[in-house]
Amino acid sequence: MSPASFSQTFGDSIGVSTGATYRWGGLPKACIHPLVTSAGHRLTGFEMSDHVWHRGIWFTIKFVNGTNFWEEQSPFGVQKSASDPACEIIDRDRARVTHRVRWDSEATGLAIDERRQITFGRGVIGWSCELRAEKDLTLDRTPYTTWGGYGGLSYRAARELHDVNFLLPNGDTVASLAGQPHDWTVMQAAVDGGVGQRVSIGMIDHPGNPRSPVAWYNKSGNGFNYMNAAFLFHAPVTVARGESLKFNYRILYRDDQWSPSEFKELADEFRATKPNLS
Repeated sequence: MSPASFSQTFGDSIGVSTGATYRWGGLPKACIHPLVTSAGHRLTGFEMSDHVWHRGIWFTIKFVNGTNFWEEQSPFGVQKSASDPACEIIDRDRARVTHRVRWDSEATGLAIDERRQITFGRGVIGWSCELRAEKDLTLDRTPYTTWGGYGGLSYRAARELHDVNFLLPNGDTVASLAGQPHDWTVMQAAVDGGVGQRVSIGMIDHPGNPRSPVAWYNKSGNGFNYMNAAFLFHAPVTVARGESLKFNYRILYRDDQWSPSEFKELADEFRATKPNLS
């Protein structure tokens, strides 16, 4: 395999040779899209017709001091780049993007100064961020009824994925989750592009994250396949000015699928590591 490298795919996107593109310019929120497996299967959807603010893999919070940073119906909050992302080759197989992001809106002014590090490897992404409150903050969600509770690190699948279920740490598979806490979940799916083709993408919560083990908001069916580490699902969070919230997640993806024991071993390895941002 060739070593990890970067390429400027567009003026506002950074391609990584491991199969991912970080898109940061010209969007209300930066995201990873496309994300492609080694066999060429595209895992991420972008600006989906049912929710145009769903873009690949992204991190945001629905309400920051009452302003909507999730949906993009005016007025809404945006994540502005404080500077261009910095690109770094860590070793032969890993590359890192460091990005400074400012959460801003007309109603709140500058609310959050975010330091974000995303590490790309072959079949693995490390997503770490520190959210520093620029004023006293209340971070909130739409309380769950038949939907709601979402916010935080999110993944929206491409429509090529279907027959989706979610693997849980106890080995069970389910079609959806609504607030249940787990160390990790894995989306398993059939995928267009040939007979018997399958893909998997898992998200692992680090025990140092706020409210770990995190509540999950996962959905499947009718072209809406979605996975969210929903740390606000059960209640809002307040953050005093000058204080920070720090999050560390690992995303693993592949063609085919893991056995429960295989993924548990990978998850346990990550959960035992020191957080990138601590």
